[in-house]
Amino acid sequence: MYVPWNKEYIVTKRVVFGWGIMKMRKNLGLVSIIIFILTFLIMKFFMEGKVSGMVGTNFLIAGVGVSVLLAIFSEKGRVKTIVLSLYSLLIVGFIMMVILYRVAHM
Repeated sequence: MYVPWNKEYIVTKRVVFGWGIMKMRKNLGLVSIIIFILTFLIMKFFMEGKVSGMVGTNFLIAGVGVSVLLAIFSEKGRVKTIVLSLYSLLIVGFIMMVILYRVAHM
């Protein structure tokens, strides 16, 4: 029977809820990779030439942002290290391309 001041009920609910989150965190690295790939596939096949540049940019920023957040919140381990290393390499590569483009067109 539920009684609002019953501490055992509250502790049980928190433990079960916490267990679900810990179980879910194990797969967030893979979900992050899937969202990252789906973002680019959706942009390529469904948005190319059909929406303005601003909408595509916002969609890309949102997809990659969610992907990076999920990678950060994933459980420590090999998958998290690989995913965050991949994202940091992509960010550094993008910045280098922008710098090289700006230097070449001075």
